[in-house]
Amino acid sequence: MIAPKNALAELLFRKESEREAAGYIHTAAEIASQPRLWLATSKVLESEFPAISEFLGPAPRLLLSGAGSSHFVGLSVVPALRRAFPCVEAIPSTEIAMDPESCFPREGFILVSFARSGDSPEGVAAVALAERLRPSLVRHLAITCNPEGELARVVGALGSRGRVVVLPEETNDRSLAMTSSFTSMALAGLSLGYAARGATEAFARLAASLASVGESYISRFSDLAASLVDEGFARVFFIASRPFFGGALEAQLKVQELSGGAIVARAEDTLGLRHGFMASIDADTLVLLYLSSDPYRRLYELDLAREIKAKGICKKLVAIADAPEGLSGLADAIFETGTGPGLGDESRAILTVLSGQLYGLFASLSLELKPDSPSPSGVISRVVRGVTIHPYEPGARAK
Repeated sequence: MIAPKNALAELLFRKESEREAAGYIHTAAEIASQPRLWLATSKVLESEFPAISEFLGPAPRLLLSGAGSSHFVGLSVVPALRRAFPCVEAIPSTEIAMDPESCFPREGFILVSFARSGDSPEGVAAVALAERLRPSLVRHLAITCNPEGELARVVGALGSRGRVVVLPEETNDRSLAMTSSFTSMALAGLSLGYAARGATEAFARLAASLASVGESYISRFSDLAASLVDEGFARVFFIASRPFFGGALEAQLKVQELSGGAIVARAEDTLGLRHGFMASIDADTLVLLYLSSDPYRRLYELDLAREIKAKGICKKLVAIADAPEGLSGLADAIFETGTGPGLGDESRAILTVLSGQLYGLFASLSLELKPDSPSPSGVISRVVRGVTIHPYEPGARAK
């Protein structure tokens, strides 16, 4: 029997009864499965490219929608999609449900809805509101992990004005925290730019690069995450620049969710940290600083690393970069992600989130929680419940 090669593999190596008793039987496996599922997702999307390209039509305006992690999917792919489409915006379905008039464009657009289950009330409400308020302007593209969800049903019933892309069944995570569903939907989001220009082979290369780098990233970072968790940080900051800031937002959410809220996590953009947020970094804080491969952005990131080191404001600074240039002496640890064909900053949000997933998993176990369902009080659940979607009357004002 071959011994496990890393901390995550060691968890997966344990007997099923032990994994189930510890409450991580789904979460750990779903994190580990991501590179394989990216390849499977790529195959699904490549087969859909002709239909997606036809549905998109000539240079449409895209409005990306989702709730929670699904909104962060949209934020993660906006920078890349803006290279392919004239206007791309990500607005959470939670905001659309409350203020639809200010969210929907007044010219033709495609509402792209991301959803794991497709049963969150706000996501379905966003589609219904768009149909009611912009019926002649909107078309709908749903990207989901669940073909039986309400979102898939509603969009699928729109005929030629709606299209549903269903990702592989395994991406529909069974654990509370979205892991493989997030990264697979983000890959699907990136695919829209490739589909628009018919670049099937380029997209296949991107997916292969992500899978290769991701496999190594998960294996190596799991050991680092386990050792960092042992140091008992009370706060974790994820700092990233815009191309992969959506991944940092999702990373901080994974730590919050999987620790049951016991660890305070925050994502902040590189230059924004100095505008007040740096005051939250203290002697119990872990800072994870993500560095760009773009030499111009990297100048600002290295400046921030120097400032954090000079001020000595955190317990540990970990730099995460595709290469270590310029980082010598600036960080307590350097994690090299590596790179591959077609893999640039705009696709790295998918990799960025892996650090939060792994840190959150080991933090959850260290807190003696069950990662598959880490909320001791049941405050949060896999599918959001308890949201009342109130009837919307255009032009009506609260009295």
